[in-house]
Amino acid sequence: MDLPDRNDSAEEAFVRYWSDQADTDGLLLQIEAAMEARRPMLAARLVNLLDEWVDITPGSALDRARQAARFVIANRPAPEDRSWSALEEAWRDARKKRLKQIRERHRHRMTGEAPKRRGRIQRRKR
Repeated sequence: MDLPDRNDSAEEAFVRYWSDQADTDGLLLQIEAAMEARRPMLAARLVNLLDEWVDITPGSALDRARQAARFVIANRPAPEDRSWSALEEAWRDARKKRLKQIRERHRHRMTGEAPKRRGRIQRRKR
């Protein structure tokens, strides 16, 4: 069985399916696949289904998934904390714009071309 799509409803159905199964070997394979696919949240949810059925060796994919599960449980964001995503997106956009301007200015210096003139309104005061 392949990993689910990267949305909450598909992952919830996937975890619910594996919670009803008694196949620990299949569950172990799914946890390792989730870790290899760089999906620690899904792996953390799946590793919680193991309980005490399996001995987890330190440094293994299961151990990393268990650590991710502990981290997720300890650092679960509250609904009001989700407003940071808008701030992060705005910050990322502003940074991309600034880096693009820096790259253009640097390219023009290296090639000897005349830089594009920025309008008076767009120019920042120093």
